[in-house]
Amino acid sequence: MIEKYLADFDFNLPLDDATGDPEIVFVRRKLAHVARSEGLDGGYYEAQELAEAFLDAAREANAQIVDEESPARLGLRDILDRGSPYQRALFDTVAELPLPDAASHLCWLTDLMKSRAEMFRPVQSARLASS
Repeated sequence: MIEKYLADFDFNLPLDDATGDPEIVFVRRKLAHVARSEGLDGGYYEAQELAEAFLDAAREANAQIVDEESPARLGLRDILDRGSPYQRALFDTVAELPLPDAASHLCWLTDLMKSRAEMFRPVQSARLASS
């Protein structure tokens, strides 16, 4: 029974659930919607990279580092300069929020994307077993 369920598994199911859940704060629903079209690995790694950049920026802000050339600011600029539409859309979704809140929401998405990517092997095994 589980093999049949996994053989037909939709990797976007967790994102769809998050997008439509009224109990989830709007910004997270929007992040889930943005991430829906991304691949398993790329979607996870790019979300993780941006989350880490925002965490670094929040740490610098807490330390009252205001240098325009600080490591966190340079890191964020590097990410945005690469021109990934996905990372840009994630950035734009949280850009107006306080840094700790933005980092928290991006970490939430990263966890969701990691869980989504981790389903690949069990699904692949189930699909091979059912063919």
